[in-house]
Formats: sequence, C-alpha cells, structure tokens
Amino acid sequence: MGRVAGKHRVVIVGGGFGGIRASQELAKYSDEFDITLVSDKSHFEYHAALYRVVTGRSPLEVCIPLSTIFESSPVNVVEDTIQTVYPKTKQILGKDGSKYSYDSLILALGSENAYLNVPGLKEHSFTLRSINDALRLKEHIHEIFINAAISLKNGTRQPIHIVLVGGGPTGVELSGELAIYARHMARRHRLDPNTIIIDLFESGERLLGTLDKKISEIAFERLHYLGVNIFLNTPILENRIEAAYLADMKLKTKTLIWTAGVTTNPLYARIKGLSFNATNKVLVDLSMQAKGFHDLYVIGDAAASMYSGMAQSALYDGEFVAECLRRKLHGRPIATYNPHKPIFAIPVGLGWAIVVTKIGVFRGKLGWILRRAADFRFFSSILPLQKALIAFSDGYQLSETCPICSKPNRLHSKV
Repeated sequence: MGRVAGKHRVVIVGGGFGGIRASQELAKYSDEFDITLVSDKSHFEYHAALYRVVTGRSPLEVCIPLSTIFESSPVNVVEDTIQTVYPKTKQILGKDGSKYSYDSLILALGSENAYLNVPGLKEHSFTLRSINDALRLKEHIHEIFINAAISLKNGTRQPIHIVLVGGGPTGVELSGELAIYARHMARRHRLDPNTIIIDLFESGERLLGTLDKKISEIAFERLHYLGVNIFLNTPILENRIEAAYLADMKLKTKTLIWTAGVTTNPLYARIKGLSFNATNKVLVDLSMQAKGFHDLYVIGDAAASMYSGMAQSALYDGEFVAECLRRKLHGRPIATYNPHKPIFAIPVGLGWAIVVTKIGVFRGKLGWILRRAADFRFFSSILPLQKALIAFSDGYQLSETCPICSKPNRLHSKV
C-alpha cells in the first residue's frame, strides 16, 4: 500500500463498532487522510442481535456488508487477517503476506471467548460471538427437537435440557429468548413444553453483576417468570460430551452454551512492548495511544479505558481518536476523553427489555421499544436512511430452515 501524496495514511484494523465509526469520521476529511480499513470479515456483525438469529430471525439484521456501509466512500476496505504489527517501521503484515504501511494505526479488534482453562469447555460448548456461532447453535437446537420428536414417536422420551453458563447480558438475553422459543418449538414438534429444561448458571452471587443490584433482581424475576432455572454461585468445573460438571453438580446435557468469559484478541499479545492491566486490556494514554508508543491507537474492547467492552464506548472511541488525529495533524491540543456512561438495554424474552438510563429504569414493553429504537438509531448512523430501514426491518423477518418451524405462527408475528 503506497503513500498518497500529501495525505496522512491511517490504517484501521477491525470492522466492528469502533473501526467503522473511526473510518466514517475520518472519511469526512478525505482531503487530509488516506484511510484503509482492514477486517477479517467482509461484513459488519451487529452482535446486539445475535440472540435473535438463534431464535428464528433473519441473519440479515446481524450481517451488513462493509461494501454497503462504505459505498461511495473514500475508505479503502480490505479483507485480510492481520498477523503482525511492526511499530518501528510502521508496517503491519496480513495473513496472505500483504504489507500495509501507515502514519497512524488504529487497532479496533474486538474481544474473543475465554474458556478459563476449564477442561473440555472449548471443544464441547456453544458460544455466541459471531453469526457463525449463532447459526451453528440454531441448527443444533432444531436437531435436538427433531430427535426428541422422533424418539417420542418410537415410544421413548428424550429430554431436552439446555444449559447456559454466564449470567451477564448475553446469558440473560439468550436464556430469556430461548425460554419462549423452546416452548414454541415444543408445540410445533408436538412435544410437551413442560418437559423443556433451561438452566442458567452464574459463578457470582447475582445476575448482571456489573449493574445495580435492583437491575439484577428485575432480571432474576423476569427469567424466573419465563421458566428459566437460575443457579448462582455455581462455577463450571469441567465439560464433557455426555455431561457438564458444575459445583457439586453433574448435568447430563449435550447443549451447553458458554457466555461467561472474554479476552482480548491474540494480536495484541504479539506486539512487543504493549502494556496490559490485570484484566489483560491494553494500557493507553489520554489520547488512546498505547502507552510507550507513538501513532498506535487502541480502541474498543481491548483498551483499558472507561466503560471499555460496550458498543457505545467503542463508537465513542472511534469518533474520539478520529478527532485526535485531526487535532494532531493541525498542531492543536488533543481532545479530552470523556465518554458518556453507557445506556444498558437488555432484552429478556420477546417484546420485553430492561433499559437503564441516567434518568431511570424502564422495563417491559416500553423497555423493548426503547431498545429497538436504539437499534434503529445505530443502523441509521452507519447507513443511508432507506438501507437502515431495510436492515432494521430484517430483524422482524422469519428465517427458519426447519420445515415444521417455518410455518407462520402467532409467536413470530409479534413485535
């Protein structure tokens, strides 16, 4: 990748929330910046809606092609996996041997699953970090219902037991959605809905441990109402094909969904000289530059910054670093890093959500409306209005491959 005369070369690695926002902000000043976005996927994944894909909604809401987002944009989008960063020579190396030179580098790589050294967990569990994870889990759930229906016709009863480990936002969202969806599938396959067991295990003393205790209690009550069995202070010890072992407990299940642990992308560990905090996040200065480095910025999940790990924070980081680069280019003082406290919007079953804002807590149908409004607001921030409406409406479309479950029904017709 050669130098564009007179322009400051910025390479952004990562096509998630932070990478997209930084690219779009810098693109407003394409007369000053030459922008390249390198992503290991050809599409952006809207992780906030992955749980909806598992329970029968269209994956088109989750997958938005980067070519659509950056249509008619000066941003050069490249699909590649970055293997190495050479800060001294200001080059990065891609998987296929491609080299990218930069004046400033923004690393916006998201987090990955952390299995906490639990034996068998990685090999024998399902996760929900990507569209492929969601589709794999969806296919598996349909298989266990089909097999249970076949067994029942043959005179034997095959129990359906779904175990989720991790009582954070993903675990709460998915367990609530599955509680409703599993009953719908049981009726479709002519199984007794009361024989479906959904357990949610959390190693801490309450659900949603990073939020106020009142929010934890609301989520607990809602999941209990939906029929989810909740076990607190129960860490997982081992997971095998035939059973999961949790504190003083053995569960026979072939469906264990891991939503408990995340860690930074392994690329960061391969960059010599980076410093990390106790939670393995990269230490950064007030301009989001990695400590001890010049022109190497870390934003989003991997940065040891305020509210790191939230999509809203990654969006703020992208906009902030773009502004820092402009100020630096023009010899002006850096901006002050001051992100707003994120709004937490956690769906707990179809048409019901908890939304935590600085003015109060909203729950139920109103919370759901506010959550969907936030979804649309994001889509409209990265896409033209018409395409944002299409992406948003895709979330209401039924997308089932099972011939029994694909028929129209009252559950899927609801908002």
